[in-house]
Amino acid sequence: MTSAREQIRSLVLSGDTFDRPAAELRQAQLEAAREAFTAHRERVPLLRTRAEETGVREITGFDDLVPLLFSHTSYKSYPMSLITNGRWDRLLRWYTTVSAVEPEDVDVDGVTDIDEWTDRVTAAGHRPYITSGTSGKVSFLNCDTNDLRFLHDILENLTCWPDPLPPKPTRRGYLLAPASGPMRSVDGFRWHAEVFARPGETRLLTEEPLRVSELMRSALLRRRMAEGTATPQEISSFETASETREGELGDAVGRIVDDIAAHRDEPMLIAGMNNQQFTLIQALRARGVPDGGLHPDTLVLSGGGNKGRALPDDYQQQFAAFYDGVRRVRSYGMTELQGSCLACEKGNYHVPPWVIPLVLDEPGEKLLNTESGVVEGRFAFLDVSLEGRWGGLISGDRVFVDFSPCDCGRSGPAVLPDIRRYGDLGGDDKITCAATLDSYVRGMIHG
Repeated sequence: MTSAREQIRSLVLSGDTFDRPAAELRQAQLEAAREAFTAHRERVPLLRTRAEETGVREITGFDDLVPLLFSHTSYKSYPMSLITNGRWDRLLRWYTTVSAVEPEDVDVDGVTDIDEWTDRVTAAGHRPYITSGTSGKVSFLNCDTNDLRFLHDILENLTCWPDPLPPKPTRRGYLLAPASGPMRSVDGFRWHAEVFARPGETRLLTEEPLRVSELMRSALLRRRMAEGTATPQEISSFETASETREGELGDAVGRIVDDIAAHRDEPMLIAGMNNQQFTLIQALRARGVPDGGLHPDTLVLSGGGNKGRALPDDYQQQFAAFYDGVRRVRSYGMTELQGSCLACEKGNYHVPPWVIPLVLDEPGEKLLNTESGVVEGRFAFLDVSLEGRWGGLISGDRVFVDFSPCDCGRSGPAVLPDIRRYGDLGGDDKITCAATLDSYVRGMIHG
């Protein structure tokens, strides 16, 4: 008999992924949540401990999920000393507390740095996607081979939903990204190129891989510079390296700009994070490429928000103006989700059926979901499709979720476009790191 989780995952191939009646879908999601909890409670030690401490033995309703939700900080709760001191075996033991990974799955013998550690985890069939931050730490979010296959199914079948593109390699490709690296956007851009770009016609921002060690070192030094604790020599070395890197990337962007300008009458795939996209748009405008001047079958992928307010407030309007008339992926999401909430014709972001939206009060303690109407609160969710880790997570986003049918004619729920930040829940918050859980993780690492 097909499980509820398998039935929900199969909707990605159905052709009507977002068209299930809300009541019918809620019932299927509740059963899928039960299955996910049962499976991950045995495989993810941190979830098992959370369930024991909160007394949740089974999922009888969506309220039961709230005490079991993690914060993104759970996925970077390792001591930084494990990396700086090269304790790769103990970093792996930490990883097995938050992931469906067994210590014996991964051979870390002879590992020399964090990049090699992530390569070893990947080679063992577990993809440790990272999310960057300003603290010097990154989150490690485990996916297994089934998760990666499902992500590929999403992009192949739902890109540009509600009018999805046929998976045909007909475009000239431009990826404003490194050649490889354990980041979901990097893999996603590459997979899109494999599906939608002509073979051998994809240009990269750099042929170098993304290095986790450099990302962490740069973030840590930036933090120390902001705090005033970096030495003059460290600052000078950082500035010299940054100038060299910016010059190399500027040259790379220039070559891509020249190529796009020369081939703008052809269909293209242009993929990059928002800051790279904004730089590209400004350079293309300077080259005389007008707004709306690209081939209408061009596919544009972007994302990343506006962290640190690095972009002007109207950057989204500038994107819309320059890319007027082309195919753009419009979505709301995060690395922690499999796929994203995709925008319908009315501009509302429909939650995919494998994601159970959980709207919480600001402290993240009370479920506010309803069967109809609009609810404001902190966005949390359980992604029942995930195999490599527990998919229950609380975000820092303040959202409005409409549980009534959308004006586009489809059932809810849908996240409305007005999305802002509450800020992340604090380090002592019971949701992110209660003392007993903190002690448990330390015991797993050092015991």
